[in-house]
Amino acid sequence: MAEQGLPAQHLDGLSNGGLDHAAPVTDRDDVLRRWRLGEERLYPVATVRPDLYESVIGVVRALADHLGRVPDLDALVVTFNTANRDIELEEAGVSRADLPPEIDLDLVRDAAYQVRSRELSMRAATERTDTAIRRARASGQATAVIWSEGERELWPPYRRVEMALGSGRAVAVATEMDPDTMMPRHSVEALQLDPETGEAVSGEALVARREFVDADEWRAAIDELRRNILTN
Repeated sequence: MAEQGLPAQHLDGLSNGGLDHAAPVTDRDDVLRRWRLGEERLYPVATVRPDLYESVIGVVRALADHLGRVPDLDALVVTFNTANRDIELEEAGVSRADLPPEIDLDLVRDAAYQVRSRELSMRAATERTDTAIRRARASGQATAVIWSEGERELWPPYRRVEMALGSGRAVAVATEMDPDTMMPRHSVEALQLDPETGEAVSGEALVARREFVDADEWRAAIDELRRNILTN
């Protein structure tokens, strides 16, 4: 039902849109994908029904706050698969009677879990960075790899950030898939980070990002930048 001028294609962001949101999902990757898609399907509502969007976001935030007691991502998946949606809403202080009938509560629940998942992922990344810095300092190292993703540097996704513990200057390298050629594209840049936390202190790079197709040229650029940024 497309009320108040809401186009039917945008109502898909609030209704199930052909997806069975009530069906149980147990595989971890499938659960994470479901949460991500649930959040993405809410965005179009903002452009056509701001009033409805405000209601939706309020419910998402209330439920995400209710999930604040869940300690990690694995526990969040278990909670999602075992908890009752209506009980969760009630405990989060959400009254179903006050919600617009167009809202698909299963979809909103997915979005709330995605918000909490992102919060947990950010916290875990911060904790990993803190641990890497602390261990490197304790062992007397001059630099620390504060972020690493991927196992093969020549194949995406790959990213590594190495920071000088004294200055906070860092070299960030990455391999991503070029959408035009569907071949790996490599990059390197230098950043200024907080030496205590590893967080960025400036939106501008110390040395602008350079991209390479040739892996040997990329590695040579990394070595040069490491010498200039991390050891000087």
